[in-house]
Amino acid sequence: MRERVSKRATVIAAVLLIVIALSGGAVLKFFGVSVDSLRIAGGILLFMVAIDMLKGSPASEKYFEKGMQHKDVDSLAVFPIALPIYSGPGAITAAIVLASEAKDLLRMSLLILSIVLIYILVRITHIFSEEITRILGRSGADIFARVMAIFLAGIAAEYISQGFFGEVHKFLKNIK
Repeated sequence: MRERVSKRATVIAAVLLIVIALSGGAVLKFFGVSVDSLRIAGGILLFMVAIDMLKGSPASEKYFEKGMQHKDVDSLAVFPIALPIYSGPGAITAAIVLASEAKDLLRMSLLILSIVLIYILVRITHIFSEEITRILGRSGADIFARVMAIFLAGIAAEYISQGFFGEVHKFLKNIK
């Protein structure tokens, strides 16, 4: 069951993020949301995830436990694993922001290739998770997760500041 959930969740998450990267700009435009506003919102959500990781009680574990009660592999692979754990607010925001900055086919292709490579790495970590845990140990894995959470908080802060200054710049430009 674990192997099947892993395969399905990574494929679903990768496809979902590629679709979002390709269509996210149009969805934002439809709802009248700027990329800078999305940066701010995504940064706040990403910061909340980082704080959750730093506290050592990731909400994703609660989702996973709830999903395991159903024993439905397909449902579990989609929710909570593919969405929101693997393709959560931070990944969605990053995909849309990076897609909005990809001004040509080459850059968009590189973004899609990057998404595919990331989920290949996720799948590889699934395959070797027992070995990785044995090497790092539980304490090592906890330390690694918390250090990564600090970097995640920094990325979140960067998203928020870029979005804020982008909105301020737009506001000042409209005043002139």
